[in-house]
Amino acid sequence: MDSLAKEYLISFYSKNLMIHGDRPEALRWTPEGQRIRYSLLLEIADDLNNAKILDYGCGKGDFYGFLREKGISINYTGFDINPRLIELAKKKYPECTFRVFDIEEEPLEEDFDYIFLCGVFNNRVEGVTDTLKNVISRLFKHTTRGLAFTALSSYTPEKDIELNYISPEEILSFVMEKLTPFVALRHERIPYDFTMFLYKTPTASHKQP
Repeated sequence: MDSLAKEYLISFYSKNLMIHGDRPEALRWTPEGQRIRYSLLLEIADDLNNAKILDYGCGKGDFYGFLREKGISINYTGFDINPRLIELAKKKYPECTFRVFDIEEEPLEEDFDYIFLCGVFNNRVEGVTDTLKNVISRLFKHTTRGLAFTALSSYTPEKDIELNYISPEEILSFVMEKLTPFVALRHERIPYDFTMFLYKTPTASHKQP
């Protein structure tokens, strides 16, 4: 994704944060929609307790708040390209690590058990599908067990001009050819969304030892 597209996204979410404050709507979610997607991401493993995770595109840290509410104890790191969102996340959850970070621009020098991306590729900007492929390819090198992401499906019958819709077949083919054959695609849980789980090994989704 080029710098102009990233500047647009930073401005877009900074403005929404000013309008909506510390609510899911600041990230263009409904409270229910956000929780449903977070719940589905948890299906990457039977047990996430004590896992070291990265929330890429973490916004204001809502996923960590959801995990804490569920009583899941994890070693949490959140990255986002938006400084204002990261500033708010640090204030809300000082026990966590938050950082302004763009993996397309900087090297990542740390590994995680699991990496999550929720709605990171939902905005319609130039080159976003190629960005998805680039970002998950780079991030997948830094997970020891698995990576999960959500996206809007190209099968959505009525499309919003502001949103980006992605072919699940295209991404599934890309992942299996370039990254890993150990993939699960969920297209049935949320209307016209899909969630994809990428694993390092066939048993990576089992309970942690």
